[in-house]
Amino acid sequence: MSAARARGAPVAIEVSGGVAWLTLARPATQNRLDEELTCALAEACDAIEHDDAVRTVVLAGAGRHFCAGLPRGMAWPPSSWPDAIAAVAGVSKPVVACLDGTVDGWGVALALACDIRIAATTAILRLDEVPRGRLPGGGVTQRLPRVVGPSRALAMLLLGEPVAARTAAEWGLVSQVVARSRLRTAADATARDLAARGPLAQRLAKEAVVRALDLPLDEGMRLEHDLYVLLQTTADRREGVRSFLERRTPRYEGR
Repeated sequence: MSAARARGAPVAIEVSGGVAWLTLARPATQNRLDEELTCALAEACDAIEHDDAVRTVVLAGAGRHFCAGLPRGMAWPPSSWPDAIAAVAGVSKPVVACLDGTVDGWGVALALACDIRIAATTAILRLDEVPRGRLPGGGVTQRLPRVVGPSRALAMLLLGEPVAARTAAEWGLVSQVVARSRLRTAADATARDLAARGPLAQRLAKEAVVRALDLPLDEGMRLEHDLYVLLQTTADRREGVRSFLERRTPRYEGR
């Protein structure tokens, strides 16, 4: 995938300098996850996963909002739709969420599927399904307590009260809060910093964390060791050592 932008597409894709920007491009609906956008996002994730030119991904929303969840009146997407949130979570490369404005329901689930979340001061996260007699989906009941703990997760789920960006940062739900005017700049700086680092080490570190969530501690420790041994056999690892000894910037090739 070359540096390009799909004009008029539900998800705009732009690749530059090893960073792929995926922008939910339906601002008129607050980027709600309708069938067209869901299909486009799943396809975009598959494309960037197999694009060697992409080392880091940024997920953002066009307009003033990240994602207001599912279309109005829809409690759960039909089974015939692709699972776009699982597609985002399944990307092996680092994924940075760029949060602004409304982040509701399945929009929160989408943000949680990313690895690093950067929010504008204007971002508001809310899960109001339970107070309205519905059950939230998209994996939010599973990922949220793993990030903020069960007590705060239950408060968000059961009370349905909005959580401001700075509170989300205090809880560890987002890693950085910036002025809205600086949101894309901050996300781009983080993504380019990640893209300049060893891609294999990043992928294996992500795999170690995500897979170990479902493992007992001793099995997680064995997984960590196995992945460490695997990394030692790569050309990137040798380049990292050489560049350190030669006091120069490493040139990683992802192999």
